[in-house]
Amino acid sequence: MDRNDAIEKEFTRFRVLIIGRANAGKTTILQRVCGTMEVPKVRDNPKCRVFFHNQIPTARHQRGEHDIDNEITFRSNPRYVFHDSRGFEAGRIDELKKVESFIAERAKARRLGDRIHAIWYCIPMTDRARAITAVEDTFFSRCGTSNVPVIAIFSKFDGLDPVAYGQLCKEGKNKLDAKLMAPERAMKIFDDGNYMRCLLAMKYPPQDHICLREMDKENADCSGLIECTAAALKHETLEKLLVSTQQTNMEICIRYAINRWATCD
Repeated sequence: MDRNDAIEKEFTRFRVLIIGRANAGKTTILQRVCGTMEVPKVRDNPKCRVFFHNQIPTARHQRGEHDIDNEITFRSNPRYVFHDSRGFEAGRIDELKKVESFIAERAKARRLGDRIHAIWYCIPMTDRARAITAVEDTFFSRCGTSNVPVIAIFSKFDGLDPVAYGQLCKEGKNKLDAKLMAPERAMKIFDDGNYMRCLLAMKYPPQDHICLREMDKENADCSGLIECTAAALKHETLEKLLVSTQQTNMEICIRYAINRWATCD
C-alpha cells in the first residue's frame, strides 16, 4: 500500500470551515452542497452532544452565532464536515482571533482527517457598496491560513439583479428583456466593481472565487464551488476525496476523471 492509499484509508470526510458576515447565506450554501433542504445536525465537541441547527438557543441563532469547534453534518451527505464561525462584524476582533486560533490548532492535527481542508469565505452581494468592508480587509490582510486554500464566495449574487434591471430599463430595454438580461449585466457590474482585484491585492488573498445566485431555490447549482475548491487543493488525495463526496453529481465526477487522465497523459 503506497502513502496515498494509506491516507485515503485513514479518513473519508472532507472538512470545510465556512466563515463570513451574518446573513451571508452560509447555511443555505451548505444545504445546496449536500443536496438537501434538511436542517443540519450539530455535534457539540468535546461534549459530543448532538442537536439540530434549529435547536440552538434562539438569541444566539438569530445573531448568527455558532461555536466554531462544533461539527455540522447533513444526513444526505455525511462525508462532509463543516465548521461555522460566528458572523463576522466590524469591530469583532475577538471573533477573528478565534478563527485564527482554530485554523492554527487544526493545522497541527496529526490526522489529516482532523485538519481543515478548505475555507469558504462568504461575501453577500445584497449591498454592493459594502461588499468589501473592514471585516474582509482585516481577514485577508492578517489571517494566514496555514496553506489551507480559501475560496471567496460572493453569495446572494442575485442581489445585484435589481441594480442591473434598473440600468437596462434606463438604457431603453423593455421590462421582459431587462429581466432576461439582468444576470449577465449583474456580472458586468461585479467585474467593474473590482471586488476581486481588491482581495487579490491583500497579503493573504483567496485562491479563487465564485459567484452564487438563488441558492434559496431547491434546484440551485453550486457545482462550480466544488470544482474551484478541488482545483485549489494542493493534495491529490484531498482532491479525490472532495470529488468523491459528489458521487450524485456525475458531471463533476466525469470532468474530474477526464482532467486527471489528460494531466497524466
